[in-house]
Amino acid sequence: MYKKFIITLITSLTIFAPVSALALSSEIHVTKEGKADVSSAKVMQQAGNTFFARLYWGDAFIRFTIKTNSSTKFLRATGEATTIGEVKEGDLLDVSGELQSQSDTLTINASTIKNSSVQKEQAVLSGTVTALNSSLKQFTLNNKERGFVTVKVATSTQFIKGNRSLDLEHIRIGDRIIKTSGDYDIPSKTFIANSVTTYVDPALYKPRLFIGKLTETPSSIEAITIKVSVSDTPFSVFIGNNTEIMRNSRSTTTIQRFIKGDTIRIYGTRREIDEPIIDAEVVRNTNL
Repeated sequence: MYKKFIITLITSLTIFAPVSALALSSEIHVTKEGKADVSSAKVMQQAGNTFFARLYWGDAFIRFTIKTNSSTKFLRATGEATTIGEVKEGDLLDVSGELQSQSDTLTINASTIKNSSVQKEQAVLSGTVTALNSSLKQFTLNNKERGFVTVKVATSTQFIKGNRSLDLEHIRIGDRIIKTSGDYDIPSKTFIANSVTTYVDPALYKPRLFIGKLTETPSSIEAITIKVSVSDTPFSVFIGNNTEIMRNSRSTTTIQRFIKGDTIRIYGTRREIDEPIIDAEVVRNTNL
């Protein structure tokens, strides 16, 4: 059978030359036991778990078939494990396996396939967001080791910010990304993110004191929110049933007594959302 293969190989080189000028040089090594190693096999077509490929030597080529099964190992060029789903037409494969017996054509039952066209590696990056493009679903990350990296996201990408699960629309230029995991494409410096975690200062959402100016006179005694400017940030302050309303002397008063421009001291918790809202435990008007 293997003598027949040698004759077929020589004949094929004659029949299929020339084709087109390609700067591609393949190799094939076959032992007398039928063990085969192939390098730089170009995928021309895929049908299920079978690849139809070509081996090239300059302008000459031969066709051959690569068969895979559940035991076939797929690797990236970096040596990382991958799946058959990452192989596409035009990719160059290095294949190890055995020649298929009783076959009239060159067919390899592959035990290992290394896709040298996939120059990716799994990575975890961090850095600062320097640019955003929501329409392309990507942002630019300035990473200390790799420089400026384009981070692409998908519908399955998880965005985490503090205790919230969000989306790309909540990423801002200047955000500090403490961790994004996914696949880094080495030639294009492109990162396909599985998850993105944005740093949030936990102190921002702990109960604390806020001091600001009332920007609107409350419309009624039953008002459930008041508007207060704290360090030039306009906050909505939520007044709940248990919120204590005080004068400067700490005696009880009502929201009806508040006037635009009053200095307000608020003890409460900022909500962990993008809108600046404070859930107040104590509201104290120092102008009363």
